[in-house]
Amino acid sequence: MTLQINTRVDSITWPLNQNLTNQEIISQLELTVTENGQLISNDNLSINKKAVNRSEAGVYPVIITAIGSNNEYATKKIQAWVTDKNNVNSTTRPPVQPTPAPQYKTLSQTPSSKKKSKKKVVYIVLGVLVLLIAIIFGISACQAHNDTVQNEQAQSNALNNTNSKLDNLSEQNKQLMQQNKELQNAINNYKQDQNKEELQNQLDQIKNENQQLKNNAANNQALQSQIDQLGSTIDQIKQNPNQADSLLNQMKNNQNEFMQNLNATFQKLVSDFQQLIGK
Repeated sequence: MTLQINTRVDSITWPLNQNLTNQEIISQLELTVTENGQLISNDNLSINKKAVNRSEAGVYPVIITAIGSNNEYATKKIQAWVTDKNNVNSTTRPPVQPTPAPQYKTLSQTPSSKKKSKKKVVYIVLGVLVLLIAIIFGISACQAHNDTVQNEQAQSNALNNTNSKLDNLSEQNKQLMQQNKELQNAINNYKQDQNKEELQNQLDQIKNENQQLKNNAANNQALQSQIDQLGSTIDQIKQNPNQADSLLNQMKNNQNEFMQNLNATFQKLVSDFQQLIGK
């Protein structure tokens, strides 16, 4: 058989200079006695309070003894805290009776701190977005500026190129006309003095000028044909000076076609030039 003394707490509060009855002690301890797991009466309960000095604050032992139905006994030692309830500054205080700690759900953050954290994250995200938008606009503006500069540079280059073509064409045409005049003068001189050697010298000089003009006008097909015709006419006159007039007249008959081609070339270049300057 098993006899057991059960208490909710292991200490009691004993008021200074006062006496506590057994029932008051049992009440503070919430004491019960069980035998074989069954509650039994507290009538055969003995409480030894002799060690308690009621007139002096301190902690004293109290021995509780219970006797069972077969004279089996059980003991339990508890502590009595003698203290003056009116002296709040007393160095000796009764123990605080243990009570179940309230269960609270542990939160890593309070609701207000969560809100602040969320706002901070939102501000950071907005700041990053604003920065990205600013970078994108900056890159776009820089690219647009570069495109504008490149377009302006391309237009300027094209304009310079067109001007150069017009200048070259005009200059090359003048040189060709000058060579025609020199050939005509050489033939006229030959008619007067019949000096073949002088004619050959003048034709060689004009031929050299003609070859240089041909090299400089390599990209102008319209002018090339006239240059070649002039060179061919010079070669034929060198071989047959007496046919100089007929050969020269034959070349002049082709001048109309040449002028038409030359005029078309001028018109195209002028049109390109007007588009570049926005007319």
